[in-house]
Parts: sequence; C-alpha cells; structure tokens
Amino acid sequence: MSEAPVYASPQHYPAAVTDRWGRFETTLVNSGGMFTMTLRGNRFEGTSVDGLELVGEPAESDEPPALHEGALCSCAIEWRMPVEVSLADTGRTSVPLTARLTLGDPAPNNAIDSVGVTLRLHLPSGVVDTTAPRGTMEDALADLRRRLPDGTRLLACVSCAYSDYHPAGSGFIGSLACFRDNKDAYRAVAGKQDLFALWDQNSGFVQETYHCPDFEQRRPGTGYRG
Repeated sequence: MSEAPVYASPQHYPAAVTDRWGRFETTLVNSGGMFTMTLRGNRFEGTSVDGLELVGEPAESDEPPALHEGALCSCAIEWRMPVEVSLADTGRTSVPLTARLTLGDPAPNNAIDSVGVTLRLHLPSGVVDTTAPRGTMEDALADLRRRLPDGTRLLACVSCAYSDYHPAGSGFIGSLACFRDNKDAYRAVAGKQDLFALWDQNSGFVQETYHCPDFEQRRPGTGYRG
C-alpha cells in the first residue's frame, strides 16, 4: 500500500470556536492526516475535527474548555478552507468552503449527545448552503453537491471516480480510501464483495475535500458506494 495524497505543506484555515465563554478566533492546521488547533492557550490535535484531544494539561484559566474523555465538546468549530470546483462559464477555480461543526454535551452512553456539520460554499454567483446538520462530511458534501447550480461540479476526493468507503462504515472525515494506483481494478467493483476483495490494495486514505492530479469525476453507480 502506498501513501495517499497529502498536502505538500500544512494548510492553515481561519477558524473560530464558540462555547459557553463566547467566540474565540483561532487557526485550524491541516497536515492531511492530522488537525491541530489552539483554544485559549490549550493545544488540541487529532486525526479528525470531531475528535480533537487536549495535548498535555489544561492551561490555567477562568475559561477552561469543555472536555469529554480528553476531547473537545460542548462547542461549535467553524473553519474556512479552499476547494476546487468546475464552473459552467469559467471552468476550474478555487473557492472557499465554510464548515460549522457542532459538538454536543457528554451523554450517559460515554459519548457526546450530538455531532452535526453544515457547509456553505462561496461561489462567484452566490452561496450554496446545506439543508441541515449532517453527521459526517460525506453526507454534508453529498447534500451540498445536490444543491449546486447546473454546470457546477465539486472537484474533490469525495466526488472522485477512484475513492470509496469501507462497507462497515466511516468516520467524520478522512476515512475515504483512494484507489488511484489500482484504477482498472476499482472500475470493476460492482458491490460490497468486490470492494472487500480489493480493499487492501488501496493507496491510502484521503480527506473528502482534497484534490489531486489523478482526479476523475465520479459517475452514478460507481464502486460500492455508487
């Protein structure tokens, strides 16, 4: 298995956290496989934005972060990142995508009671919003893509012909398998069993909004996820 595409250098996204203490402006750093963020002197990191864990001891403060099992909760994290799109009139360009992730409160089942993300795509012709909070970036991006103007396409791994999720399920972000090194074999995948047989030959895992030179627009009915 080769490594999946990653950013050549860490991406720095303008971000803000809103919790019981108010709104705090910060930066979400994305290396392609790890996210890091600082909140009122506390450093958080994790492989997914919905699982940012405190690094070290909490900073002494009258405004401590809310934590559940060491991970940030009871807040909303908003960040803006660039994504590639194809426009009917001007072709390929980069536009901002704003994500707002709401993390709920600790619940009796040893988890948090809710996770929901909404998206806003800033196109030259105006903004496109998702309809409701979704539990994963996959679902939120699928909602967003359905609402795009005619002739506009999202050029990202989630809409690539060579990516798929494991039939057992996926996480909030970054558990999308890339098959760019086995394109012909992946093209033949027609269901769960075919994907199981090919799974260990994936090229690694990518984030849904990433874009690489091997991108090819996905067609309905492709692979396991369709």
